[in-house]
Amino acid sequence: MITFPNAKINLGLYITGKRPDGYHNLETVFYPVPLEDALEIRTLPNADSKFLLYQYGIQINGTAGENLAVKAYLLLDKLFHLPPIEIHLYKHIPSGAGMEVAHRMRLSCLNCSTNTFN
Repeated sequence: MITFPNAKINLGLYITGKRPDGYHNLETVFYPVPLEDALEIRTLPNADSKFLLYQYGIQINGTAGENLAVKAYLLLDKLFHLPPIEIHLYKHIPSGAGMEVAHRMRLSCLNCSTNTFN
C-alpha cells in the first residue's frame, strides 16, 4: 500500500497552560500545503529480518530504528505479531521545516499497516 503524508504549516500557536504530566495545552491553527512525501509498505513473507527500510530523496539523519514509520510498525508488531515488511520512504519535505510532516508520517504508517494487515 502507498500513501502520501502531506505537509501543513502552523499559522499560530498559543500555549494555554501546563498539564500535570508535564506537557502543555495548546491552541493552534494548521493549514495544509500541497507538498507531500510518499510512504509504501509491502509485506515480505520469507524475510530474515523484521523490516527493511529504503529511503529516497532528502536523507533523514538517524538510524532505521529511530525512523517514525519503523517505530509505528514495531509498536503494532508488539501487539499483533505482524509479518516482516519493507518500507519505502520517498522524502520530499525537509525535516525540521516547520511543516508538521512527522506526525502525518506516523499516522500514514499506522493507516498503511492497518490496511495491509487488516
